[in-house]
This record gives sequence, C-alpha cells and structure tokens, in this order.
Amino acid sequence: MAKLEREYDVIIVGGGPNGLVAAGYLAKAGAKVLLLERHHELGGGLITEEWSGFRFNTHAKLMMMMDVAPAYEDLELESWGCSYKHPDAAAAIFTRDGRALTLYPDIERSAASIARFSPADAERYSEVMQEWSILVEEALVPATFTLPMPMLDMVVSYQQSEVGELVNEMAEETFLETLDATGFENELLRTAILYLGTMYGMDPDGGLGFLLPLFFHRLLHASIISNGSHQLAGSLARFANNHGVTFERAAPVVKVLCDGTKAVGVRLAGGDEVFAKKVITTTNPQTTFLDLVGEDACNQASPSLVEQTKAWEWESTSTLNVHYALDRRPEHAAAEFDPAADRALVKIMGVETVDDLLEHIDGVRRGEFDLVGAGMTLTDLDPMQAPIDVEPGSAVACWETLAPYENAEGDWDDVAQGYAERILDTWAEYAPNLADARIIRSYVNHPAYIEAKLPDMKRGSIKHGAYVTTQMLSNRPNIDCSSYRTPIEDLYVAGASVWPGGMVLLAGGYNVAGVVADDLGLDRWWSEPDFVIRAREQGLVG
Repeated sequence: MAKLEREYDVIIVGGGPNGLVAAGYLAKAGAKVLLLERHHELGGGLITEEWSGFRFNTHAKLMMMMDVAPAYEDLELESWGCSYKHPDAAAAIFTRDGRALTLYPDIERSAASIARFSPADAERYSEVMQEWSILVEEALVPATFTLPMPMLDMVVSYQQSEVGELVNEMAEETFLETLDATGFENELLRTAILYLGTMYGMDPDGGLGFLLPLFFHRLLHASIISNGSHQLAGSLARFANNHGVTFERAAPVVKVLCDGTKAVGVRLAGGDEVFAKKVITTTNPQTTFLDLVGEDACNQASPSLVEQTKAWEWESTSTLNVHYALDRRPEHAAAEFDPAADRALVKIMGVETVDDLLEHIDGVRRGEFDLVGAGMTLTDLDPMQAPIDVEPGSAVACWETLAPYENAEGDWDDVAQGYAERILDTWAEYAPNLADARIIRSYVNHPAYIEAKLPDMKRGSIKHGAYVTTQMLSNRPNIDCSSYRTPIEDLYVAGASVWPGGMVLLAGGYNVAGVVADDLGLDRWWSEPDFVIRAREQGLVG
C-alpha cells in the first residue's frame, strides 16, 4: 500500500457503485476524497469475470434505471467508456407447449402479444399500464433520487394529487392484492407480472404493493452494460480519478475512529489511521454500527441505534446464477409462435400460473431448490461478451433464480454443479438445440459464493436487507439514518441498505453526495433532474 496522506475532506468506505458515485460528485465539487475498498478491484456487485474470452456478469446484470439515473450524464459516463443497451423485447414467459407471451417497453406492443391469449386483458393492460407508468415516472422514480420523506409526512403530502393517492392506496396492499386489483384474468400474464416483481426477492404476501408497478415497469425498461457490467464501475472510477479521488484497493477498514460521538477517521487492517472531516460508509448497518463504530459509541449517540441495528432483517431468499459459455445460442421452440420471444432479454421458464410461482417461492424459503428461473442470452444484445472471432456462433447465457441460503439438499459446494447440469437440461425443454450443445465453460454463483465474494451481502443477500415496511422509505436502514446522516456526527451511510435500496440504481451515492456537499459548504455543481422538480411541485418528493 502506498503511503496515504493523513487528512482528507471525505473518506468513503467501500468502492461499490454508491461509493464511486459519491466520490465523483464530491471530488468535482472540490472535496479531497479518499476511497477505500477491501477487494482488489472496484465495483462491488458490478463484477465481470472473463474466462477463455467469455464474459460472465456474475452478480449485477440488469440495470433498472440507467436511462433515468442523473449520474449517467452528470459523471459523463459515456465519455469515460460506459454505454448501455436496451433489448427490443424485454421479457417473455414460456409455456411447455411451445407458446410465449412477450412484453415490451412499449405498452401497445405488449398488448398485441397479450391479445393472443386474452383480448379482454390486452385492452385492460393498456389502461393499467398507462396508470402504472404515471405512478412510476411521476412519483417513484423521482423519489429514488431524493431523500425520503418521513412516513406520516409522505402520506399527508401524497393526498394532494391523484398519483400520490394511488401510491398511498398501494402502500397498504400486498403484491398479490395490487396484482388482483388490475383485473387481469389470464394466468400467464398475471404470472409474468408477479415474476418480474418478485425475481429479486420481494415477498408477494408482503406490503408496499406500489413496488410491484415499480419493479415491473423498470424491468421492462432494463438495460445491460456494453462489454460487461464492470465497464460501469470502470467509468465511474475514471471520472472520479480524473477529479482527484485517491483510491486504495485491498484496503479493508476495521474501525471508524470516533472522538466521543463524532467520527474523525478510520483505521485500516494494517494499523494505519487516516482522518477526515466526513466519513461515508457503504457497508450494511450491522457492519457499520456494530463492527466499525462499535456499540459504545453508538449507545452514546443514540439510545436506540444498537437495538435498531441488531433487528436488521435479511432477505428470506438469495439467488443462484449459472453462467454458460456455449457453442451456440439457445433457440427456443416458442419462436414459431412468436419470433420476438426467442430474443427477449428475460425468458421466464418453469412457471405458468401464479400458484406455480408461489409454490416456487415458498419452497425456496423452506430451503428447497427447483427448476424455475429466467434464462438470459446476453450475447443476443451484446455479441462482444463472447469471443466470436475465435469461437464463431458461440454465446454467453445465464440462468437466474431464487435460491435458499441454507440448502436442504446439502452443502452448496457439493450440489451446485449438479444444478448447472439439471438447469441446462430444463432449458433444453424450451430450447431443443441445447440438448447437444457443447459447454465451453460454466460457472455457478451460489448464495455462499455471493457472501464470500461480497461480505456485505450477508446470507447471500440480494439487496443488503429485506424490503419490508419497517426497512423501507424513511425506515431504511432506520428512522435515525434514512437522511444519510447518522447519530454519529460526521458519519454518513450510503449503501444499498439505505433508501432507495439495492439494484445498482446509482441513487444512494447521488443522494449522499448532496447531503455531504451541503454539510461541507460546497457548491452543488449538478442540477436536479426536471422530473424531480416536477414531482416536488406535486408534493411527491420532499
């Protein structure tokens, strides 16, 4: 490790997306910033591993909000090497008899596909999606890139507009109740909507029903990063480096140094101590407050901080990704019924009814694993993720599914490879040409590997903690810290465990940068997005 300077304006603990975004904004605002990352490379879940020329995005693949994230333009990410690609068809749900229902970002194209299964639902879909689009675009997306309003204030403020009233109403519903309220009757359509809403660990029986339209809408507008997810991390780092950020990799922080209840710096694993006016951590709340700060300092600052932190709830499910380098792309039998389904980005297989999906989710919670999931052929959208000049016709494909952290069938290391073979056999039932495909390379990223690679993702966490009422909006991670400030003076939190959560939204780092810039007396050189300004005029953001 190079010798670090002793004092900085801001120290950021963690070089994932939020840490990198905060570093870029604050450095350009004039702050002297040190970013410390325990891993040998930056990016957190923005992992792209390359084997034999094939690029496997082993954690984050689908970017839900790249097209609306202010950081993309503010931090000049395209100029620094990051671009993203939208699929034509966003998702399709396949049936065992060779049909598929295909969904697009465009409402009317989706309705046309739905009409082949239910003309009545096709007409209803256009009406419901117009309403859902307004809800997401006017309220939920703007709220993502602002500080959360206190719960009671939000309820009162949202009563000022029709879209706000709708959010309030859905907040009291479960995902299933929100789905039922659409009036859709066709099981394939209902299942596709609920699958996209729950594929990242959301509870269909939980509250906060407005998250179903959010997940569904944004996954229909999801993108992938050209040349692999790590390109996003690289571009964020290059912008930050160009504005003077000091990076230290392989530099685990073991202590947030406090003077009473005031954070003054950090201690590294090697014993070095570095000081700063402000410290930002992007670690989960238990790591931040119990391990790095310590209970004594927390108790001095707030009588409830330790108790709240110990009550942090992790997700009840994790995720399993199996990555394949194949000598051919999967060709799905449903292409005869609907050619667009064959190249949809997210291809849902193994469930055709809501009951099928609920049984799958319940089984995962019991520690069971079954052959339900979403297949993705990333090279359909980005051919350069395979060495097509060396292996013509080859493809990178991924199967993603919910999975238990504690597997009833045995240790993950013992059973994972067998799952990879069973999954490809299952996929071949929908894409018959996979039956004799040659697997050039494969990699199974199971829940235990996720935790090992990304220690903040306890129990193979997908989002740094469950999305439940007690851990969302102004309760994330708790009511004392959801403003990004904490009861520990000059300590800020900005990871996926803070509003708005995980999923590489580039929002936590954006929001905390504004708070820290204000507290340091720096000028915010960036402008608030127009959609946030409009939302504030309607009382939809604070």
